[in-house]
Amino acid sequence: MRESVPALHADPTQCRVCHEPAAEGQGPLRYGGNVLRLCQSCHDGQHAAREAHVVDVIPSRTMRPRIPSGFPLDDGRLGCLTCHDVTPACGGKSPIVLRGGPSAGPIAFCLGCHARNDYRPFNAHDQLEGHQVKADTCRWCHRVVPDVNAPLTGDASSTLRRKSSEVCRSCHWATKNHPAGGSHLGAIPAQDMIWHMSAYEMQATMRLAFPQLLQYARRMQRIPRSMPLDEDGRITCYTCHNPHERGLWPARHPRAVGAELDQAVNHRLRAHQGSMCAACHEK
Repeated sequence: MRESVPALHADPTQCRVCHEPAAEGQGPLRYGGNVLRLCQSCHDGQHAAREAHVVDVIPSRTMRPRIPSGFPLDDGRLGCLTCHDVTPACGGKSPIVLRGGPSAGPIAFCLGCHARNDYRPFNAHDQLEGHQVKADTCRWCHRVVPDVNAPLTGDASSTLRRKSSEVCRSCHWATKNHPAGGSHLGAIPAQDMIWHMSAYEMQATMRLAFPQLLQYARRMQRIPRSMPLDEDGRITCYTCHNPHERGLWPARHPRAVGAELDQAVNHRLRAHQGSMCAACHEK
């Protein structure tokens, strides 16, 4: 278990937690200098509090002028060091690492960038205005707006601005034992499980017994389509959860399975029927 956060940030003898060992002075930052990964190695909701604000996103044109000059961006993106400055804490002066000095409270600090009168919560899953796609919302996760009518590819990482699970973790955080105490995230399914997943998802459109569907999946070397793996063939957040709003994909499209309205009621699970667990595991 790591030390408590206030003690860690205010103790100048704890440099090794963030810096590589060095013969003299302090070495370079761990994780190859990736500040986001470094901070999230502690601030994961278990070892230390998870950051409530989204990070690794480009501020909108209207938001950018509101960001104080002393709040640095990371290559144009909001990062941990935009709002937090750890250097006073490193010197043992203060465990408080918010920039701009003491404020009247967290809301007052947030209003340094956000206007109270026009602020409303942002929902990255609210992707349609009538029947029109909200391009700005798509770019929250994608570098460009994907074409939903383009040919289906094996994985669903099309134009994502970061690797799959890292995009989701900009807003959400799931522990490594999610769900049900199993190590699902980042796991590579066995080949038999991939065929099982393919047979499971075909049940909704093919009137064949499951053993026949399984045989067909093996023979065709079929990969899951409605439950896509990530760019490295691993289970990721969007393997089980559909991040897109209902109506974005054509109704019978494999990637439409599990899509809900902007306010989800079933966790956007891609289950065709019954338990999501049955999509990968035999009873």
